[in-house]
Amino acid sequence: MIDYGLLVSMIIGFGVPALLVNRWRLSSYDEPVGFLDVALGPAMAGLAAGRLTALALDDAGSIGSISDMLIIRSGVEFWPGVAAAMAVLVWGARRAGLSPLTRLADLTALAMVGYAGYESACVFRDGCFGPHSPLGLRPPGLTTTMLPIGWLMAGAVVVAAIGVRQLSKRSAPSTIIVLAAALAVAATRAIGSIWLPHVGDGLTRQHVSSIGIAAASTIGLVVVVVATRQRAGDPSRA
Repeated sequence: MIDYGLLVSMIIGFGVPALLVNRWRLSSYDEPVGFLDVALGPAMAGLAAGRLTALALDDAGSIGSISDMLIIRSGVEFWPGVAAAMAVLVWGARRAGLSPLTRLADLTALAMVGYAGYESACVFRDGCFGPHSPLGLRPPGLTTTMLPIGWLMAGAVVVAAIGVRQLSKRSAPSTIIVLAAALAVAATRAIGSIWLPHVGDGLTRQHVSSIGIAAASTIGLVVVVVATRQRAGDPSRA
């Protein structure tokens, strides 16, 4: 059975940056190249890794069952998936004789837009959940309207992607670009998770991991910015 909601979400997630790449051109690839050409392989690797991680944490016995592994809706670990996608990009960059960080920074803004597109497509999946609100959307099966947190998260990530793109245009170091993007996405997911439904009173695993990534990215960003300014102020280190 085809999951049309997930299918539409994936089309939006890949389609929007595929159109945007004509304006936000990729500098680390030979022209002509499209977003799908460079993102589909890493995305599929990330999806597989995220799904396997979720199974390993929730029900390790399901690993090896093709039917269980293919039910993407039942859980995918976001950050392990991102790490796997980045690993594939790094591998490809090394094969091409390029700096892995340069390749990652080149794709970062478009990848953020793709993630925002997926979040905004919550209306095509199970509905866009959030706190009860007089203005909002009514998810299927409910009688009250909710503020669509997925849409707010998508908007925040798009704004952050524009900022990351500006960093790239100003020739900011690739490390700063990647860390800034990770911080923006992690902070958005951590804050958004506060209002998303979950079982129990404690923080979800996804929430905790996003907080951890946000904290690590903040520390890394501060260290890199300070080191960059010190090098710029000391000609002997140039």
